Amino acid sequence: MDKAFDAVLQSEVDAAAIAKTSYCFLGERFRYQCLCCGEEVYLAAADSSERSPHFRHRKGNNDTECERYLGQLDTAEHFALLRRHKHEHIEFYFNRDRMTFELCTYFTEEELQAYEKGNNRLTVSSKYCTDPFLAIPLNKEVFVPGRKSYFTITEFSTQYIVSFDSGFNSCIYQDVMRDTKGINIFRVRMQDEHCKHQTSSLLYTNTEYIGISECEETMQELASLEYIISKEMFSFVTENRDFYGLKFSVKQVEFSVRHFFQKHDYQLETSESFSILWPPVYVRNSRSICTGDTIYVHSSFELIPHGNINVDGTFTRENDRDILQLHVDDEVIIYEKNIDICVQKERKLGMETVLEESVTIYSDRYTVSEQYDYFLFDKNGCTRLLSGSNVYLSESDRIVGYKNGHIKVYVYACPKEKMDTGQLINEMVKYHPQSETFEPDDFMDITTNETVLAYLENCYRSGRINTVVKRYIKERMI
Repeated sequence: MDKAFDAVLQSEVDAAAIAKTSYCFLGERFRYQCLCCGEEVYLAAADSSERSPHFRHRKGNNDTECERYLGQLDTAEHFALLRRHKHEHIEFYFNRDRMTFELCTYFTEEELQAYEKGNNRLTVSSKYCTDPFLAIPLNKEVFVPGRKSYFTITEFSTQYIVSFDSGFNSCIYQDVMRDTKGINIFRVRMQDEHCKHQTSSLLYTNTEYIGISECEETMQELASLEYIISKEMFSFVTENRDFYGLKFSVKQVEFSVRHFFQKHDYQLETSESFSILWPPVYVRNSRSICTGDTIYVHSSFELIPHGNINVDGTFTRENDRDILQLHVDDEVIIYEKNIDICVQKERKLGMETVLEESVTIYSDRYTVSEQYDYFLFDKNGCTRLLSGSNVYLSESDRIVGYKNGHIKVYVYACPKEKMDTGQLINEMVKYHPQSETFEPDDFMDITTNETVLAYLENCYRSGRINTVVKRYIKERMI
């Protein structure tokens, strides 16, 4: 087949265009999928003199109908929506301030409305057929539309099973973490403390990463390499395991460095460069926001329409040998080696984009960092928190982090699923067995639900009522 869906550029791409980019030699798995069935495909005959470049299914996922696929209306759009769902909604991070691994979610307002209408929950588990260690209602009380939310991962696993409909349908995310002697790579982001998990096997020079492993010798070996620029190694405990970490960058692709990463199934390549020269842009949710229709850029690589940029050739024009002019009509995505840039127009996002958005974190136990000024708001009022202290949050508590008078982060306890009235009554009777004589006149003016009325009827027959339940009914707490 000549065309496939690009999960990075989020558009249909042509094999002949891809063959001109670095992907044909250095491409990561799972980037391209069949427009018909959604299975993974790869670029074949990229450098052949006998056959034209084309996409093929990998061994084991061949489908005769897909191999003869000539085009079906609306098929690409349907599968594009399915892939966008998985590509954009769930990511994995390492929080370098709190020293924890995190799951990141992102939903639009329309998606949250649909999930809330169906009373769906986001569930995360480490194995099939096990109870999820994270179960969160999908509604606007927990998630803010258009913002990323970060949840602390409390169970270690090499893969995680995520569901958006309370467990009926699941997506599996494999190779999130590696075994004891393996090294996990996270790419450092300059705008915040969240370092993104490196899903590709490709690493690049002059790019900051954080390497994490359970094996101290592995990290010491990395730090000792000649062309590795690194800071002091650190250790931390999370998910009931001991980890060792190192912030590093590769200065040069040299044999010993290449050999080390090959042992851990990574490849090293020389990085490319891409700079927005004019006009000035600002970053929002990892996207570069421009105020006009045109930007001037410098690129060390050729821009290939629908190969490493998601727009047609008519949107790019060469002003000079080293400077390109790009027209930004809606959204421009550039993806080549270590370059992953998304440029959007300001008018599309509205006036709210002028302000930097705060980050929301959910964790029952929070370690206060030195990055911001933190305050705890609970039933006792407001308390300033010292860096390094550990705070255990209840459902009604929250921590707010400030910088220069602006709110930068909210921290809440992980949402707990509320008991229904019947479960609550059973729990009170079980753990508070005190009872007293039932007096019907005490409840003559009470208006309540059918569950409580059924309980009162049983009490009338037995002549006894639980003391704690009676108090809850009288005070209209159930």
